[in-house]
Parts: sequence; C-alpha cells; structure tokens
Amino acid sequence: MGRSLLPGEIVHHRDGDSTNNTPENLLVLPSQRFHAHIEYHLRCEKRGMPFLFPELLQGVQEERPGTLWGGILPQ
Repeated sequence: MGRSLLPGEIVHHRDGDSTNNTPENLLVLPSQRFHAHIEYHLRCEKRGMPFLFPELLQGVQEERPGTLWGGILPQ
C-alpha cells in the first residue's frame, strides 16, 4: 500500500486466508468494528441470506489492493 497502517486500521483478507498477503487479497478497513460488520454480512451472503444493500459490499469484494475508501477519499 505504500504506507503504514493508521491507528485503528485493520487488514481484511478477501479470501479469508490470513497467510495470503498478495496485494490483491488485502483490503485496509477503518476499524475492527467495521471489519466485524463486513465479516458478518459476508458470512450471511455465503449462507444465502439476502442483503438489503448489496452495493455496500461491492468495494470489499472487488479485487483491487488498497483501502476501502481509496477511490473515494483524497489521500
């Protein structure tokens, strides 16, 4: 990513494998609370439970390195 993690930031492994540290598999999330929220909705999706706002998970599921807000917030 080219910088150290900020206080509170958490790295999410898209494929769930914490040993797979390829840039395409990593996503920096703003907090542990946000990470837990994302993980909950991803588990629900795997079980076939519908998600009211699927577009909110789109940034997590896209295969691009960086932060969830990389294309939105100025660096």
